[in-house]
Amino acid sequence: MAYELKMFYSPVHELLLSMSLYKRQTQMKYLTLGATWPQEVEERISSSLQERIASNTTLNFEDLSVLLMAQCPIEDDIDGLFDWLQSKSSGELYELLSPFLKSSLPPDLEAQRDRFISLLKEWRAEYFDKIDTTILEDLKSDAIEKSELLKTSTPAEIVHKASRFVITNDNIQTVYLMPGFHFYPMSLIDQFQNTVFITYPVHSKKNEQKELLRITKALSDERRLNILTFLSSGIYTFTNIVSEIGMAKGNIHHHLSILRAAGLLNIHITDDPNTFYYSTNRSFTSDLTSKLNNLLN
Repeated sequence: MAYELKMFYSPVHELLLSMSLYKRQTQMKYLTLGATWPQEVEERISSSLQERIASNTTLNFEDLSVLLMAQCPIEDDIDGLFDWLQSKSSGELYELLSPFLKSSLPPDLEAQRDRFISLLKEWRAEYFDKIDTTILEDLKSDAIEKSELLKTSTPAEIVHKASRFVITNDNIQTVYLMPGFHFYPMSLIDQFQNTVFITYPVHSKKNEQKELLRITKALSDERRLNILTFLSSGIYTFTNIVSEIGMAKGNIHHHLSILRAAGLLNIHITDDPNTFYYSTNRSFTSDLTSKLNNLLN
């Protein structure tokens, strides 16, 4: 299938990812930042900001904001994007968002926008502006490199190598591929009608030994090897895996997360938006050989 691939780097996206991770604290034990990261953040930010984030239960605008980032003419300037968002009326926000959604939009878009920007500005001042600036430089550089790859590789090849997602839904017309740091080594996906946003982890040569350890640890468990063997024979759902392997759902989810973090699984995006299909990423064998050779030479 053919879809248009757009590389999309925005520091605001990483700013949002970091706050969203702190708010939701999902899959922390599988991320490089580690399970202690939320506590480390709380030592750096004020109690009032912690309370504001915890009390922010309306996440509609947060979840939809990537659609606005992609349409903003200012990509590389956080203040510029905030000013652009702030300048939009409720009607203009509706016109920007509605083509991508099946469901109706909330009536208080401007109020949600104002709360969203205010919270992000506070998070930026207390946390984001204090992270290592080379992180954002690496994200931008990787997006530029992958843009160059479009001259010699297909969009599907670039998407798969970066994120391990395989898009087989013929209705998808546009894919935005966005580099990310805070959710490393996981990839994230958001689908809005025929447009998909994929956040992919940016690998660093400095972390190659850690990546090698992540792969070997994932392969060191017999149950995970059984899952890989099963998924090497086809494309299956979570329910199929539970039925075949015979473990509790929570245990299967844990092992799949470890395999995903190690880059050993493909996730297939089909015309069923509510179901992931998994298969073994057979290319990991050559990746493993390459990493071992680099380590030993």
